[in-house]
Amino acid sequence: MPLTILGIRHHGVGSTQNVIEMLEQIQPDMVLVEGAPELDSIISWIGNEQLRPPVAVLGYNVDDPQQATFYPFAEFSPEWQAILYANQRQIPVRMLDLPLAIGFQQKKNEKENETIEEADSEEKEPVAPPPIHKDPIAYFAEIAGYDNSELWWEHHFEHNYISNNAKEHFDAVMLMMSELRQANIPSVLDEENIAREAYMREIIRKAQNELYSNIVVVCGAWHAPALLDVNTTAKADTKLLKSLPKTKIKVATTWIPWTNQRLSMHSGYGAGITSPGWYDFLWEKGNNPDFAIEWLSHVARLFRKRQVDISTAHVIEAFRLAETLTSLRGLSRIGLLELNEATQTVMCMGDTILLSLVKDKLIVANRLGEIPDELPKVPLQLDFEKLAKSNRLALTAEKKEYELDLRKELDLSRSKMIHRLDILEINWGQKVYARSKGTFKEAWTLAWKPEMYLSLIDKAVWGNTLEDACTKYLIDTSQKSQNIGKIADNIQKAIPAELFVAIEFLLNKIDEVAAISADILDLMTALKPMVEVSRYGNVRKTDLGAIRLIVDSLLTRICIGLPNTCFGLDDDNSRKVFGHIQQVNEATKLIENDELTQLWFDTLKKLLNKDGVHGIIQGCTCRLLLDAQVITIKETAERFAWALSQGQEPNFSAGWLEGFLKGSGMILIYDHVLWNLLYKWVAELPQEYFTELLPILRRTFSHFIPNERKQLGEKAKVGTMIQSQDFTTINKNFNHQLAEGVLPMLDTLLGITRL
Repeated sequence: MPLTILGIRHHGVGSTQNVIEMLEQIQPDMVLVEGAPELDSIISWIGNEQLRPPVAVLGYNVDDPQQATFYPFAEFSPEWQAILYANQRQIPVRMLDLPLAIGFQQKKNEKENETIEEADSEEKEPVAPPPIHKDPIAYFAEIAGYDNSELWWEHHFEHNYISNNAKEHFDAVMLMMSELRQANIPSVLDEENIAREAYMREIIRKAQNELYSNIVVVCGAWHAPALLDVNTTAKADTKLLKSLPKTKIKVATTWIPWTNQRLSMHSGYGAGITSPGWYDFLWEKGNNPDFAIEWLSHVARLFRKRQVDISTAHVIEAFRLAETLTSLRGLSRIGLLELNEATQTVMCMGDTILLSLVKDKLIVANRLGEIPDELPKVPLQLDFEKLAKSNRLALTAEKKEYELDLRKELDLSRSKMIHRLDILEINWGQKVYARSKGTFKEAWTLAWKPEMYLSLIDKAVWGNTLEDACTKYLIDTSQKSQNIGKIADNIQKAIPAELFVAIEFLLNKIDEVAAISADILDLMTALKPMVEVSRYGNVRKTDLGAIRLIVDSLLTRICIGLPNTCFGLDDDNSRKVFGHIQQVNEATKLIENDELTQLWFDTLKKLLNKDGVHGIIQGCTCRLLLDAQVITIKETAERFAWALSQGQEPNFSAGWLEGFLKGSGMILIYDHVLWNLLYKWVAELPQEYFTELLPILRRTFSHFIPNERKQLGEKAKVGTMIQSQDFTTINKNFNHQLAEGVLPMLDTLLGITRL
């Protein structure tokens, strides 16, 4: 039974061309391609006109969708073309690897074992870190004088495709990998590969037992030698496979659009290539003798679109330089490195910024694949795609900005959809600053990422539509919660998403929790988001009367309980309360209720006059009352003098100063009375206290903007200052008549005409 093993590089263009040639020569009756067997049911879609790469198979644990893996495919991928060849000719094709279910179970077991080991880590001696293995191919690359094994492989196996030479190509790959494996060169994935290769051989044996007589296997080059002999290893493979963990995990698969960025290594979802756009070009034009000129022409057009002056002469000279570099390096064909260096030198004048544009737009190339509408999908995903289509929001990888006018029906619908996705932690849109200050404007930047499909599948348990899923998700996460701040945040999310069922539940819930909550800080945390959502009344179709009643109730309870909460706090807790007081103060400015605002100011006055309250809180309340013009500058100066008087503890004075000046030192620049009090207090501090308080003072002044710090530094050089209204110059010997005699001359010099 002929068995042909084709060792390839994943997503290698040269590998793909040679695979196609070998398949045409061999005419197999069975094709086996590296990949989990769970993909067998989904790869039949390859060849469908609406399935356009780059795409990926998403395989996930049905009970835990976050446990998932992706199998990316580009049009130039050897695996894609091998499956396409088989599907077009109705040749049976199967995937060849360890099942995902077993892999998921192994990772689950490893995670559980790590948890146990962490618990016992204190009783055990430190374990030495595992040895670091380099890429086995790097050994050949180093011998050839390359410090980059990927570049060496490209030059020798991907960029030098020769027609009718496929057998010699794969023989060379097999020989090289066999030598590496026989020399026991270690691989990073050795332990994992043992089980994987055993399962691959098992699948090959199964195909042979089904009387397929001309089998072709397309797999990663490293695995190729391990699959040559499937008969003598049968007993050992069976024993090994029986030792693998038993699992009841159910795996589902589906196609999702992928992007070139995700195909590239630097994206975090590496698939073995750094330049998918370049590989796309090679796949389409690589056999054209003038492919290098054509590539440089693409580069020139890109620069011209960006108003960069590029002529035909630039293209010709860049091509000549690339040819020269290729000859100097002893290469048989111009590569991307030579083209990039020629582009940077001739077209970019050495500028790396322009070359980065080429990398983004051509070498990687921003491309998003497409999938057929009739593919099996979870209901939530179908509803999402329907909403995206009706709202005219394209699922593109490129960032696109939208400025929404919520008075328009389409923009309001878009806003609701984006807010609902945010609730499900699918961050398709990033909110940005809108030029308008009104609540009827929103600005978003949208950029679709393929892994967001995984999040949709993960959240599908909450409902079949986006609205239902968000509603149930918010209600469930708030059902047993006693954290009033969390419930308030959920209300803040639900209002712009117009989830009326969830809003009604959450309002009842927050009222219930607030009524029994004894934690004033929780109430303070909840106030700001509640006040902010109450401002949507002009555009959102929400009855905000109930929210305003809750806001009134929250602020009243805060005002009643805050003075006692602030009594006897230590430094850390006082700073925590200080932050909450500032937030509540900002919220009260938005309430527009004179009675409640006055109640808040009365509470601040109580804190200002209450004994046992930390200095930072009293300093903060004094500043807030001054800014609101509830107390005068004269009263503030008296408070300032009292706080910095010699009878006070230095720590109290420093805290009071920090609370008063937090965020702005402008008042010290223009009010000489307060400055003099501060200057005198610092000057008279004993050395030991000054050293102790210096970090607090530095922290206080470090928050000022640079210009404020500079002006305060200039004032410190002068020392105490004199207010202009504090003195009047009186000189009985002043001669007004002589002084007036000077005025005509000054008028002449200054060009002034007196009437």
